[in-house]
Amino acid sequence: MKQEELLNEYKRMLEEESIDRYGKPFAYFKSTRDYYKKLQDGIASDINFFENTITKFEECDRPKRKEDFKSDSGSRYWYSKKGVIRGSDHWGNGVANCDWALHLKNGKTTYGVSFKAPKQFPEETFGFCKWEDFVYKAKLIEIDNQEYVTTFNNVIGRDLYKIGKKKYQKVIIEEYQEIK
Repeated sequence: MKQEELLNEYKRMLEEESIDRYGKPFAYFKSTRDYYKKLQDGIASDINFFENTITKFEECDRPKRKEDFKSDSGSRYWYSKKGVIRGSDHWGNGVANCDWALHLKNGKTTYGVSFKAPKQFPEETFGFCKWEDFVYKAKLIEIDNQEYVTTFNNVIGRDLYKIGKKKYQKVIIEEYQEIK
């Protein structure tokens, strides 16, 4: 989708917001995923899947190799061409700025405690998700007096964006600076 189309759709959707923030955690998860699916442009990768996304992981076994990344909260990540495995003791809505449900082998799915609080597990649990199953929770940003809708195609890391041939980093709330 072109940025102009994304901007128009984003602004139209703002007028009819349909995210359920007051129901059960699974209702918030489903309504949020359905809401943002309309604005998808691109596919997640190891450089942007952790930035403002929503998805459901499938419980799996722990990989037999060293993790590719370990977060400050202790979550571990293993990357492959098909997707990512996450090992963590917290899953559901509100994992940093992401909503990452976990479908367990016993058939149950953990969506968290509320629309902004993940569920704590007694031990590390592992889940796999394909890159194409991540949904980016688009937001409107303004850079150089121009509005843009963030997507997988222009998010290149935590608070890092590529607009045209230029890269920008968020330096404070809603202020972006070109980086070389």
